[in-house]
Amino acid sequence: MLWFKRAPEGASGNSAGGEIVEPAALVVELDGRVFAQKFARFLEILGEEGGIDPFISALELKHQLFARVLGREGLDGFEFEALETLVETVMTARKRVWPSLEAYGVGPVREAVRDLLYGARPLRERMVSFAQGVPVVSDGTPKGERKVRRALMDLGAEMLHFRAPVQYPLMTSWVWDQAVHAGALREFVKGGDSLDKVPLGSDPGVYEAGRRWLAERMAENGLYRNPEFIVDVFLAHAYADYMRALSSGMGLLNADFGGKEDPFEVVKKLLGIDAARRTDSRVKKVLH
Repeated sequence: MLWFKRAPEGASGNSAGGEIVEPAALVVELDGRVFAQKFARFLEILGEEGGIDPFISALELKHQLFARVLGREGLDGFEFEALETLVETVMTARKRVWPSLEAYGVGPVREAVRDLLYGARPLRERMVSFAQGVPVVSDGTPKGERKVRRALMDLGAEMLHFRAPVQYPLMTSWVWDQAVHAGALREFVKGGDSLDKVPLGSDPGVYEAGRRWLAERMAENGLYRNPEFIVDVFLAHAYADYMRALSSGMGLLNADFGGKEDPFEVVKKLLGIDAARRTDSRVKKVLH
């Protein structure tokens, strides 16, 4: 009934004859009671905001854009104008990666993207290679370089997922970042609030296991349609809750992500489907 009962889209894309992300065996238990609480609130807000359809439509349009630009034929004519359009939709990358990509050059970037999406090496290895292979333009500090590398990893993760959302889970740092033991998945770990470290790991199978678990819980509650997109929205909702709790009383959430009018504003920003506030590109060519 869920996407993993069907053949993954793009199955003929990789040289190995089709790449399937198998779910990892998680070393921690995910909490059904936490899911039930967050899911009830999720449905409540969706009801107030007009339902899930606008989110599915927006993510489907994003998928169509990525699939068109990043398909094999699209990559043959890949230029920076098209790349900038993609980066515009990746919230965690749009302010950090452009100077590095521009300095690297369109040819090397095209081949790095081609290897990421269609290479024969293991998926995690290709993702790390993409993030580490682009020479970084930053403020010259180790922290600045790490921020750009993390943004490149997120860009690669979104390229994989939104080119083929059934085939690949969303593997951005806000979904899960093992380096800082934080992300939306942590919100569902049983007893996660009392753990200093959560040893989920960084393998793509961890992200796949998480989204399958969430999709199965949703199916049990009667929500079956477009799980590859609805899980994205729900994960963003869970991470937005975490951010609100973290920044409570400090005004950080509103300073970074906008006002309070739309309860799903942060969700839209995380997914890159928020409307631009200006007519020009939001791909800011900054070094920090």
